[in-house]
Amino acid sequence: MLPFGYKSTHCFLLVTKVHNSSLFLIIIFMIIYIEKQALEYEQTKKIIEKFKNSSIIYIDNYKNIFDKDYTNLDSKKALIIAKLNSNAVSESPAWYGHTKSAYFFKTSLNCIFDCDYCYLKWAFKNENMVVFVNYDDIKKQIKDKIVTLDWNETHWFYSSDYSDILGMDILSNFSSEFVQFFEQFDNTKMEIRTKSANIKPLLDLWFIPKNTEIAFSLNPQILIDKYEKWTSSLDSRIEAINKLLSLWFKVWIRFLPLLPVKNYEEIYSEFAKYVNSKIKMCDINSIFASGLLYTKKDYNKILSKYKDLDILHMLELDNDWFYRESKKVRDTFYTMFKNLDNKCILCLEY
Repeated sequence: MLPFGYKSTHCFLLVTKVHNSSLFLIIIFMIIYIEKQALEYEQTKKIIEKFKNSSIIYIDNYKNIFDKDYTNLDSKKALIIAKLNSNAVSESPAWYGHTKSAYFFKTSLNCIFDCDYCYLKWAFKNENMVVFVNYDDIKKQIKDKIVTLDWNETHWFYSSDYSDILGMDILSNFSSEFVQFFEQFDNTKMEIRTKSANIKPLLDLWFIPKNTEIAFSLNPQILIDKYEKWTSSLDSRIEAINKLLSLWFKVWIRFLPLLPVKNYEEIYSEFAKYVNSKIKMCDINSIFASGLLYTKKDYNKILSKYKDLDILHMLELDNDWFYRESKKVRDTFYTMFKNLDNKCILCLEY
């Protein structure tokens, strides 16, 4: 059953309900832009095969489309297939995750989901999605970085900061390409962070990776409904977590972003109890909790585009020049999730 859809000039997102009431997206692209230099890559051919009825427009450079500033963002959402010629790997902030030695890497830009608070909404000029198809070049950059690192340390590579990698897997085949790739390295881990319950690409690997951890971002369903459009439901994410745990995958939970909405103490208290009743927390490899955090510059950017987004007006400029929840709200959140699991790491908190 296809109860409703989302139309735009360039794509049509069909939303289908499954037995557990979770939402899954079926993406039908009306137009796909392809860089001429990306034409002969195997990944390009796989994508075209999936979207046979799409119109294809050939372009010289993906930035000619991706860097256009559309006034009506919702009317312009297309897929762009491109070759990445710039750096794929960049260093992450020291306080971002587990270790100081951590890196972001990109294989795509923008997301199929539509979370109101997401930094991608102002990081890029429009909502077109880019998939870079020269995977061998990206893997070489990652490998070149790894061989320079101290083998006595654990190093982390975060794959999902430019898009929801698991949600995008239907376009990118990311799991089949990169999970096995990271298995060859010692003391090197990859995180796939997601709001998607689509774990089929992981199950289709037919092995349990030792170097990849799947991190599910969780929020109360009432807030998912309001702020995390098109993402999987809380229950379907929990179901995916338990399925992966039963197969001995390494699974993380990310309670983020914690949102300082009205009645947040009651909402999150009930949420924490619910999660604890549904997931065996001692089987989770790690747990992070974090609120919203924007630099002053980024906060002003998103506020200028989304003046009516209520959660933006619930933040304040802290003495470290970041916009975030008040110290009182953060302390309440962190106490709550430390009580849920005392191993909970307070991410992005100095």
